[in-house]
Amino acid sequence: MFAPTLSKSALAAAVFLALAGCKSDADRAEEYFQSGLALIESGDTDRAMVQFRNVFEFDKAHLPTRQTMAELFMTQGNPRAAYGQYLAIAEQYPENFEARRALAELAFEAGNWDEFIRHGTVAVELSAEDPRVQAISLGLKYREAALAEDDPALQALTAPTETLLATLPDSNILNRLLMDRYARDGALSKALERMDVLLAAAPDDRVLYTQRLGMLGQMQDLDAIEVQLRDMVKRFPGDTEIQRMMLRFFVSQQKLEDAEAFLREISDPADENPGLFVNLIQFVSQVHGEDAARVEIERAIAVNPNPNRFKAMLALMDFQAGEQDKAIAEMEAIVEQSDANEEDSSGFKATLARMLVNTGNQVGARRLVEEVLEQNPSAVDALKMQASWQLQADETDAAIANLRLALDTAPEDVQAMNLMYEAHTRTGETDLARDFLAQAVEASGNAPETSLRYARVLIQEGRLFPAEDVLLPALRQSPGNLELLTVLGDLYLRMEDLPRANQVIDTLRRLDTEQSRNVANGLQAQALNQEGGTEQAMQFLEELSSGEDAGLRERLVLMRARLQVGEVEEAQRMAQALVAENPENLGLKQALASTQTAAGDLDAAKITLREVTTAAPERALDAWLQLTRIALRQGNPEEADAIIEEALDATNNHPNVMWAKASRLERIGDVDGAIGIYETLYEQNSSAVVVANNLASLLATYKDDADSLERAWVIARRLRDFEVPALQDTYGWVLFRRGDAEGALPYLESAAAGLAEDPVVQAHLGFTYAALERNDEALEQIQKALTIAGPADTHPQIEKARAEMARLRALVEQ
Repeated sequence: MFAPTLSKSALAAAVFLALAGCKSDADRAEEYFQSGLALIESGDTDRAMVQFRNVFEFDKAHLPTRQTMAELFMTQGNPRAAYGQYLAIAEQYPENFEARRALAELAFEAGNWDEFIRHGTVAVELSAEDPRVQAISLGLKYREAALAEDDPALQALTAPTETLLATLPDSNILNRLLMDRYARDGALSKALERMDVLLAAAPDDRVLYTQRLGMLGQMQDLDAIEVQLRDMVKRFPGDTEIQRMMLRFFVSQQKLEDAEAFLREISDPADENPGLFVNLIQFVSQVHGEDAARVEIERAIAVNPNPNRFKAMLALMDFQAGEQDKAIAEMEAIVEQSDANEEDSSGFKATLARMLVNTGNQVGARRLVEEVLEQNPSAVDALKMQASWQLQADETDAAIANLRLALDTAPEDVQAMNLMYEAHTRTGETDLARDFLAQAVEASGNAPETSLRYARVLIQEGRLFPAEDVLLPALRQSPGNLELLTVLGDLYLRMEDLPRANQVIDTLRRLDTEQSRNVANGLQAQALNQEGGTEQAMQFLEELSSGEDAGLRERLVLMRARLQVGEVEEAQRMAQALVAENPENLGLKQALASTQTAAGDLDAAKITLREVTTAAPERALDAWLQLTRIALRQGNPEEADAIIEEALDATNNHPNVMWAKASRLERIGDVDGAIGIYETLYEQNSSAVVVANNLASLLATYKDDADSLERAWVIARRLRDFEVPALQDTYGWVLFRRGDAEGALPYLESAAAGLAEDPVVQAHLGFTYAALERNDEALEQIQKALTIAGPADTHPQIEKARAEMARLRALVEQ
């Protein structure tokens, strides 16, 4: 065989390829790198990136390429990609301090503290003299001191941070450290200076703008707040939360024309998603009245591609105006016209269902909701309505299942979160319930109503600092909100933080409305009482009542304060003078009756209260109840019973009067009658904790059948984490009746300590000791209960205690 021959051209090509094949991987990597640099010079960064990635086909550890790519990503505003390149360098070249420095800085900006500590610590070890590394070192020390709540250590870092800032004026780390330090010290103007440097470097950082807004809110610089909100609206045009903040600000400052102009600017009646225009309609209704709102609705009906939703708004307005039959007919027509697959169809049916509920047609409403859920099992409005009914019926697990489905569909639905709070409260899962309130606050954008609900729950639990953390962001969104300021002022008084309480009082006075002045005066009196005692507070109230602008309210407040501190005669003289000047004012007459009762002149108090109940029997709830208490105090239980019956007729069975009757029935031994009333009250409002407590207590105490005990447990679960002795007794006793004496013990011990003079509560603890065979303690505890009760007490629980005492003594004697 002969070898094939090659032409000259083929030979030349073969030689070229052979020579090319002799290039090393390093040479090829360098060629691609240089090509990428040239493309960057020409402005073609996309193709440059392709060439840089080709480098890694031949040299995965090519340091210049990694560095160049990281820098290029940073200039493109892609810190995450830059971080990836620096991380690769750090892994391949652990001693490269520049990569470690960059990683620490990027981690700091991202709030990734574990990575900041990891890379920052190495950077400090590698090059402690580098100024940027010194900034990282200060950041590490500051975070450690902040976590330890070591304020002296934080304060000591201020001076070196300020010194280094002169060398690195644009350092993100240094500016953030100083901003936080100044804000902690209350030096908000200096904090704002650092904030503005940060914003100059990151003009689209939404979080920084929100933080700056918070500082302005603390400074109560309302003009600056408005300027910044307007800037944020322009800078983040699609951000609905900022738009809500702007609107709330205008409303809180009573700039209603500006609020309306803003809503008109950002809303469009023809928008397929008309949420903003709906906000305008609601605003116009509140400010200009229903007729003006109807004009806006008609305007939307004429131009919107989905007019049914606006027709539904008209129907709802008709319903609220009292034209219920007409409104229901309109809604039924809308439901009939809407396609079952139309996005709003289930919402229309839910609205109709709510109308039917309000007119007493529960059957029709439930039928509609069931129909909606058959067509669309994840219809949020229908799920929420069904969950509400289930909660009212104590079908808590089913309600939670429906609400989970609703939140899967609409994860930001504040109403569903509030219902979840109620559901988990009923099951005694207070931590989980509280989490849903926190989520509701976040989802609402720190809306006042939602924030107030969560803050009040925290305050009730004694968690004052977390409550403050909820109230302050809400107040930044609505700086002039009276209710937020009132709760915050009261919170600072509870915390005995008088400087900040006085700041709230000053803010209320600057609002300069009658209502804000009244609240400020009330908080001021409490603050003076804390700081200087009753004498200073009373002097302040006297000055208010005798001032040029003093009115009836100021004099009434002083009168009540005098009564509260025991100056009964002076309070009575003031009340008599006020009634003489205002003989038709029933509230003043009732105040006079309070002073007469405090002075022991019960007959005179009865005459005064009868004047009130005769003049306005349906509105004289407190007067009826006060008459009942006086009759009992005078030893006339039959008269008290007659007054309760009279009050029930006059007030159309007001729940408070029904409560009074149930208490009387329980006291005279008519337990079934008392249970019947509490069942009615529970059916009307099963969320009321005090009603739930009393009903569960009676069922667990006086009923022995399994159904009653199970019902008592379902009702009482919500009481698990309360620290109120009466509620602890109920919960513990229900546990005991269910056979869990061990679980009941801590609750009943706490209840017995808090209600030391209640014989039944003491007996419950004794029965529990006996069940646990702690007989000596049981004997002592039951003897204590019987001593308190006395020989004349024949209540069933006391009789049971006597029998248990005899049994235990017999055991001891054996």
